[in-house]
Amino acid sequence: MRQFGKKIIKHIKKSKKLKQQVILIIVYLTAILFTMCDAWLYHIPIAKLTEVETMESGETKSTRGTMETEYKQSIRGIVLNGKSKGKMIGASNEYTYTGMLSQKYHKGDKVFLNGTKDDIKLGIRGLKRDTELVSLIGFLFILLVIVTGRQGVLTIITVLMNIVIFIIGFICAENTSNVLEICSRMIVFFAVATLIGLNGINKKTIASIVSTLIVLVIIMGAFDIVITYAQEVDYSTMEYLGSIDNPDEIFHAEILLSGIGAIMDVAVAIATALSEIIRKKPDVTFLQLFKSGREIGYDIMGTMINVLLFVFVCGLIPTCLIRMNNEIRFMTIIKLHIPCELCRFFVESTGIVLAIPVSILITSLIMKMTIKRRKITC
Repeated sequence: MRQFGKKIIKHIKKSKKLKQQVILIIVYLTAILFTMCDAWLYHIPIAKLTEVETMESGETKSTRGTMETEYKQSIRGIVLNGKSKGKMIGASNEYTYTGMLSQKYHKGDKVFLNGTKDDIKLGIRGLKRDTELVSLIGFLFILLVIVTGRQGVLTIITVLMNIVIFIIGFICAENTSNVLEICSRMIVFFAVATLIGLNGINKKTIASIVSTLIVLVIIMGAFDIVITYAQEVDYSTMEYLGSIDNPDEIFHAEILLSGIGAIMDVAVAIATALSEIIRKKPDVTFLQLFKSGREIGYDIMGTMINVLLFVFVCGLIPTCLIRMNNEIRFMTIIKLHIPCELCRFFVESTGIVLAIPVSILITSLIMKMTIKRRKITC
């Protein structure tokens, strides 16, 4: 066993990549251990539950009219921070079988208490979940780095950059009521930061950026023409409608932000494939390029449209179930309660389809013009 361990250590020392991965795993485990012991950082009192006794207390009527079991918990725990650190506290908790409006606690859970860390009051606010959050996010980052290497690191960087762009876009906005203008600016930065961050500055990236922005302009222009000369979208089913004055601009902004990812994916896939074809066969004709790009687009298009559908459907599951439980027919829900979501899906699906010919045209022009210039120079 010792010899096997020595061989592994020797192999790790020889491989630079393995060294980096081991360091990354050590940092990940350290971060988890740190969050397990970071109660001193919080101003809210935190306790670790040492005893939890659960007993059935009766039945109650649920929102759907059915009966569900109620439970009562007698809880004891030890305070982890503040002036009362180390002190034992007691609390009670009630929850139902479904857990719809209440939380069940277990021995070993760390919970937030009411009051401040210097003045603890009876009652539990909720679970402390930072350890689980760090574990999941860290595991995702490690998988990205180990499986995809440098590209995984670039993916993490671009995600962080896009989060920063989103935050800065709204913080620096002078007038947040003009949400469409704000999102239109951010879209450009999102496309540039993501594509340059992942692929670097080259002709393939330029073609992808130009294709993405052109497709967005086309679908938004077509959408505006349709609702201007046909029938305007019914915004009455949008959330928070009573507290906003410009639902049309917000809906336009939603289409821009939710559609850019899928359109970028199609544009990058086609630009990458066509640039590789042109690199290996510079004398390829535009017709041959178009046919190759079209075949690639056929493979991408169906998958991307279905991914888009699944994303919208998963957000509609609660809405549909609540209404169906109140005896509203499914077709009525589609007709009266989710027209905005359907409209968004159709507009963005159109963008995915349009991205194929636009990306082929832009990539072919940029790459072929470069080859012609080289021949003229020679």
